[in-house]
Amino acid sequence: MNVRIASAAYAVPPDDEAVEAVLERERDRVETTLAPLSALARRKAVEGLGLSRVRVCASTQPYALVLEAASTAIAEAGITARDINLIVDYSTFPGENSQDLSFAHKLSAELGAETSLNLSFKTGGCGALHLAIKTALGWMSTDNSIQTALLVTGDTAPHGNRSLLPVTVQGDAGSAVILRRQGTEGPLLLGVEAMTLGHLHHAIALVKANGHLEIKVDAVCIEHEVMPIYYLNLFRIMQKVLAASSLKLNDVDHFIYSNISHRDREGFRRMVGLPEGGLPPTPMAEYGHTFASDLVINYVNMRRQGLISPGQLLLFASAGIGFTWGVTLARA
Repeated sequence: MNVRIASAAYAVPPDDEAVEAVLERERDRVETTLAPLSALARRKAVEGLGLSRVRVCASTQPYALVLEAASTAIAEAGITARDINLIVDYSTFPGENSQDLSFAHKLSAELGAETSLNLSFKTGGCGALHLAIKTALGWMSTDNSIQTALLVTGDTAPHGNRSLLPVTVQGDAGSAVILRRQGTEGPLLLGVEAMTLGHLHHAIALVKANGHLEIKVDAVCIEHEVMPIYYLNLFRIMQKVLAASSLKLNDVDHFIYSNISHRDREGFRRMVGLPEGGLPPTPMAEYGHTFASDLVINYVNMRRQGLISPGQLLLFASAGIGFTWGVTLARA
């Protein structure tokens, strides 16, 4: 099936906050979460972040970011909203104040995508882009009338829950990707692989406490159950998606990976055998970790900087709550 990434765009809120200020404000929550870990593990969690500031939704809310990103992606793809046949919303934390059943439905109405099929799911976190692509490809493969799909996500941390230590600190963003089957340019999708391990669903969970949503991080589960298999599972599905196209790891020209932390990016870099500095720079330090928007942000920035040339092989990789691992392979 000939499906390409016709365009991609993201939007971040204008307001920001220093990571140090976030961790100080959430000190009690951070200390309680990290308390079961060793002193060395607690120190590594903070020292390895590589984040200085995060963008935060204040006057601007996630739906506005999604609408901005979607409008930009539609314009860059050279299409109109009426060309969109499928909208998939894969937001994980769309905001406590959101009254919308799904961003997909509201986007369909406000953009004027009059005949779009509108779907949404809330699992996968940082790995959800791959699930969204796989979902769209599934619909496109069984229904020839679905030529164009719009994939969107918009996430903001619940109040007082920006720290996801020992993993990261969350920033807010919205992003959009347009997949198109006919008459378009852009990277050709070669394959998508994803896997989930439901027994790790409690590693990072959304719970209700005192009438408010809170993110509960099980640091012991992260340290002793997730991390020992984290890169191993990424490596396995990377090998699977590459083998399906008769390719190898050293054929990849650009690895596009999450902005979870400096420590995590270094772990991924070592796993794929890149030298120091082998991963392209990202706005991670200024945006924080934006869940599934990370991959879109990093891809768009690489494209804007002219780092991607026709014919190059792109490998998008990420993992997130659920617990979910995903890899997407494309040829520019």
